Amino acid sequence: MSTTEQAWNEVMKSTNAAYHFRGKNIVLECLQFGGNREFWDGFASEQDIRAYFKVCYRYAIDKIGFLHTHENIICAVIITEPNRRNLFVYYLPITEVWQEKIMSDDKSAAGNRLQLRAGYDMPMYRQREEIDEPLLSHSAFWKARGGLVSYSALQEDFFKEVSEKYGAKRGESFSLIKNTTLRQQERYGRYEGDLYDELYYDGF
Repeated sequence: MSTTEQAWNEVMKSTNAAYHFRGKNIVLECLQFGGNREFWDGFASEQDIRAYFKVCYRYAIDKIGFLHTHENIICAVIITEPNRRNLFVYYLPITEVWQEKIMSDDKSAAGNRLQLRAGYDMPMYRQREEIDEPLLSHSAFWKARGGLVSYSALQEDFFKEVSEKYGAKRGESFSLIKNTTLRQQERYGRYEGDLYDELYYDGF
């Protein structure tokens, strides 16, 4: 059995992914599938629950898998306890599409090349698409999936495509409205300036 580091290196090698170290980069992520006791009580047997997790795993491959495959997934773990059942899918955020800075010939005082800028001093980017040499990047990975609303969009899509069909119920959304999809805003009656629109501190 290989260690997590060995499995990580194997995925990097098999996908030929590039990685630009910056100190705080997220290089391994986990997608978790679960439910409350009421949800699990709706299944007739443990075999049915495992079949449900297989559906969840196929969903994960389609949504976070590199080119919709399992190539960037290092492992999937099912936990079954009396009051806790979860599927954890660990993967590398590898993307074949990302935005790349367009550099100018100008240099900073330290001698580093500066990013090219357009009207109103806006920094310029170009889109890269490299199937044979993808990029390991948490930010680029999620930008390719919707940016600020990527997590909410994934949750909403999973609810509609999978869990709702098994009797799951969705609770109220407490995400900042900028991180909430239009469908969620309509379903939860969210609006700009509501109670959860901005971060706040409840005293000290």
